[in-house]
Order: sequence, then structure tokens, then C-alpha cells
Amino acid sequence: MKTLEPDQISLLLNNKGCEHALYLSYICENLRQFGDYSLVTNRLTTYPQTIEELLNVLLNEVYAIIDNQSLVDAFFKLLIISTVGILESDIVNLLQHFMNKTTDENNQILINRMIWSTLQRHMKTFLDTTWMDGHQLVIYRHASIEQILRKRCLKENADEIRSLNSFMAQFYHKYSTIKDFSFRRIPYHYEQAHMYKELVAYLRSSESRGVSRTDRQAYLRRRRCTKQLSFTDDPFNQRAYLCHICAMQFKLGPYTMAKSSCLICTNMIMGGNMTQTNALRREARVCQKHGSIGYPHSIQCIICKSLRPKVTGTAPSVTDPVPLNICFDCWFAGGAIPRCCGFELE
Repeated sequence: MKTLEPDQISLLLNNKGCEHALYLSYICENLRQFGDYSLVTNRLTTYPQTIEELLNVLLNEVYAIIDNQSLVDAFFKLLIISTVGILESDIVNLLQHFMNKTTDENNQILINRMIWSTLQRHMKTFLDTTWMDGHQLVIYRHASIEQILRKRCLKENADEIRSLNSFMAQFYHKYSTIKDFSFRRIPYHYEQAHMYKELVAYLRSSESRGVSRTDRQAYLRRRRCTKQLSFTDDPFNQRAYLCHICAMQFKLGPYTMAKSSCLICTNMIMGGNMTQTNALRREARVCQKHGSIGYPHSIQCIICKSLRPKVTGTAPSVTDPVPLNICFDCWFAGGAIPRCCGFELE
């Protein structure tokens, strides 16, 4: 404001939009980047009087200046989909993979640090940075710009939104430079992409160790089957089992022993592998859809889906299937009623 002449300040303050601090901040940032000082007065007369109109004007100018409009669209879309921002260290690599996801090796589009710097300079009015867990992220300056860009770029296209989330999950899984941050973001994007099979498999893998217990529980409980079971052991109310191979490979959870892990949230059940009654556990049971058609004569591993005869009347063996349990928290969160512990993956 100190660099403006009195008549220019008057023009600025006479704009009704400047009653709002956010509107004024957008204009000041835009003027700061305005190259020709002699044209500032004319520039001040062109600003509309609402935030939405102003942002659309500024966005139109960005699209007019930058030759590669598809690159601008890609960045805006990915930043929207990220919800928390994009790692500064990932942006070039992210755009490179996104712009070339359908091109062959001979027609690759080059995205380097210089291209990103140019893009960033023109979009500076709309962007800001923040820190999360010690990592710098690029974010939108305000929710208002995100709302306008969501309407403008995504247009509530559900298929495109799922596709973008799928891309983000795959990128974080394979190419991100900061694994501890990226691996915590993968479940969100799997869920938003409706990739439920991949979501459950990931949360049961060792790669998901960085996902917090609360987040893990929330993601997995949302996928739990809603089928209510009877009180009798029959084909419609089957005991859930894990085959001995999956049990030995700890396939049920990322860092707990199979016999003491909750089938739903994968957290360890204290004393879960002991035979006596335990108030912290409940039997894990599944409906016919998630169990074996031949139950009770045959049982199905909840992980690998292999079928095998149910062992009866013989001494215990290391190759016997492992009966599974759920923790008290998951039992209570599920309504404290007999309910299927399988996952809906479609």
C-alpha cells in the first residue's frame, strides 16, 4: 500500500470488494506481481467487486499467460484431490508422472524444476505453503479458490475424482520421495478411489505401519459387512478362520501376531491367543457371503480364501486353521450384536 499513489489508494478503497480482507489480500498479491507500474491505475479499475468474480478474472489471466493449459489443469486438480497439500519435493515428479501416464516412452512430456518454477510464479496469487510433520507442502491460499477450482476443473465428475485419487495412491506408493508422509496418505486415496480391496490389503501390510491406530480402525470399520447374524453356528453364521500359512506369515496385520490380532482393526488383543475366556475379545464370525459354502464341513481362510476340511476330533497340529477374534472395541463399535466381520470390497 505504501508504494501506491493517493489516487490509486482511493480507487482501491472505493471498490466494495475491499471491505473484505480476503479480497484485498488477493488484489495486493496480484498488484505485487504486476510488472508495469505505470499501468497500475488502469489495472485497479478492472477489478470486479466480488471475490468469486475476482478469482475467475485472475484465473483466466493465468490460463491466458501459460501455454500449457493441460499442465495448469493437472496441477489444480491434483492439489484439490490431495486435500492436505502436495509435498514441495514431490511436485515435479508428480506432474511428470501425471502428464505422461498415457504416453509412450517416445512421446514423453518433460516437466522439470524450471517449468514448475515458471508455473508457480504465475500462480503465486492462489498458493501458499505450510508444514506438516516437518515437511513443506504447497496448499491453496484460501478455501475460496479451492471451491471455485473444484467447480471449474472437476465439475463434480465422480469418475474423474476416483481416477485422480487412484493415481495419487499409486504415486504415493511407488514414487514419492518422503515415505513416512506418503504411506499415511495412501489409505485416504484408496478409499476415495473406491479401491477397497487395495485399501484393506494395504492396511494389513507392513508398509502401513505409519498409519495411526485411530485412522486404521476408522478405515477398516467403515468397510465391515453390515449383515446381522443369528445366534447359532450354521452356514449363515460361521466362525472365521485363518489358514496356518497366512498365520505364520502374519497376514492379518502389519505388526501383531495372527492369533492375537483383531480381524477387523488388526490391533493386538491382549491375551487373545489364550484359551480361557477373555473380556477383551469376541469370536470373529462371518456371513455365508464371506465364509465357506460348505460350512461347517469345510472352512475358508479369511485372507487367501483357500478351502479346507474343518478339523474335528484330532489332536491340535501346527497346520490347523486358526480361529479368529475381534477386539472389544470393534465389537462395541459394531453395535455389540452378532454381526459379520467380513469386509465389503466392492
